[in-house]
This record gives sequence, C-alpha cells and structure tokens, in this order.
Amino acid sequence: MRNVMALSCVLVTATVINAANPARAGNDANFVLYNQHLEEKGETEIEVFSDFAQVGQGEKDYTTQLFEIEYGVTDLWTTAVYLEGAKTYGENYDYASFRFENRVRLFKEETFFNPVLYAEYEQKEPESRFITSVVGRTDTPEGPAGTEHELETKLIVGHDITDRFNVAFNWINEIKFDNGVWSFGYAAGFNYVLIKSGLEAEEDAREKAESERWDLEKLTLGVEFYGGIGDSVRGLTFDSDKTQQYAGVNLEAEFENHLHAGIGGAFGLTKDSQDAILRQTAGYEFE
Repeated sequence: MRNVMALSCVLVTATVINAANPARAGNDANFVLYNQHLEEKGETEIEVFSDFAQVGQGEKDYTTQLFEIEYGVTDLWTTAVYLEGAKTYGENYDYASFRFENRVRLFKEETFFNPVLYAEYEQKEPESRFITSVVGRTDTPEGPAGTEHELETKLIVGHDITDRFNVAFNWINEIKFDNGVWSFGYAAGFNYVLIKSGLEAEEDAREKAESERWDLEKLTLGVEFYGGIGDSVRGLTFDSDKTQQYAGVNLEAEFENHLHAGIGGAFGLTKDSQDAILRQTAGYEFE
C-alpha cells in the first residue's frame, strides 16, 4: 500500500510540473463506455469520480471514490493509475482497490470504428464497489472473500459520426487470477455535444486570459448501456434473471479554464442490479 501511495504522489507531482492546455479523452460524458479518443503525447489528466448508490434488496447503500491520474505516453498509448476508497453505510471508510490501465490505439489515421486495445490490472479488496464495468452472471457462486487480482481487457471501437456525435462499443473480458474464471460483458452508447464554443485565442495574452475564465467550452450528453453476458463456468447469457444490466444518462461540462465536471445516473434494469447510482466527476486536463 505504501508503494502504491508513493507512486501516486510521484505521478501527481509530475502532473503539476507539466501543466498547460487541456484535451479531453476516453469516456467523454460517460462513466463506463470508452471511445477511440486518447490523450495526446505529453498530456495529463487528474480526476476524481464519486458514486452514491442505492443498492436495494435489503442491502446497505454505499459511497465510493476513484482517484485517477492519466498520461499520454504517445499519441497512440495512454496509461492511467487509479486508487479507490469506499464506505458502506454503518462501516468505516477504507482503501478498496488499485488499478493500472493502458489503452493502445491500433491506427493513428481514422479508420472504420478505430479499434483500441485496453488492458487493466486490478487489485481489489472486499470493500471495492466502484463500477467501471459489469461482467459475468449472478448465478455463478462467488469465491471466498479476500483480495482479488484480476486482468480486464477490452476491445474498444468508436467512430465520430460528426464533430458532435460519437458512437462506441466495448467488448469486455475479465479473468480472476485465483481461480482462472473468465467473465464477459459489454458497454455501448454515444456522446453528443449539445453546446460547443466557437471561441479561439488569437494571441498568447488572450489564451492566458481565457485559461482563467469559467466560460463554458463544451456541454456533452452521454448515454450508455452496459452489463454482464456470462462467464466460462456457466456460459454466455443475456437472461435478465442471471445478469446485471444498467442504463446511464450523463452530462459533462468543460470550461475554458481547463476544468471539467460531470454528473449522471445509472439505473438497474434487472432484479440483481443495484437500484440506482448517482455518479459525479471533476477533473483538470493539461500538458
């Protein structure tokens, strides 16, 4: 744990040293669905995500936060580190997970659906609750409680239909190292830019002045659907009695001062899904 915290401190320091212009990438307004956009080389993002969940079915509600540092290693490779803290109501706030993510775009030029390969190592404690994906099926018995080590991979495809409208699909695979079970899931949806500023800086002084303002640069609507579709133990299924399925509607605002903030809601569509999740995010992007 100390090594994880030390690594995070180093990355935060590097982030602050390199501060400059923003470039939003990856999820846009959504929380689970990824598209083909990556950070440009040398650009960095710091972000905090917060979930407040009404679980239902007599289970305790919870809140969880995910802290992210993301960096563009090259124009085709983005890497990120995440730390999670979580609190189930009536219990203590605890460290919940460490995640190390990498996304690699296969082609720099625009191609049909612009494929991106994704791999994330996850070290999860029993307290981990933040939903970055949903996989598997609910009728497969869970293993004993304890620290879990997992590898999650995705095939991400996305396409900009226009300069305002992006569609994407993610095929998700997850393997647990302790038992070798593979679980599968998906995410699909779109981002649509509702408001887009036409302001452009004409000189350095103008750019500096705009970077200090709260003028709205872009407002984006995100709609996403995601859920589990089976595992290697009992097979693939979309059965609503055996999987968790969610729909999400989200809004994200980006400002001229390089800050962005988002809010959304995820709603369970099957009996084993959580009832509702309030999702929030805030972050800063720079080179």
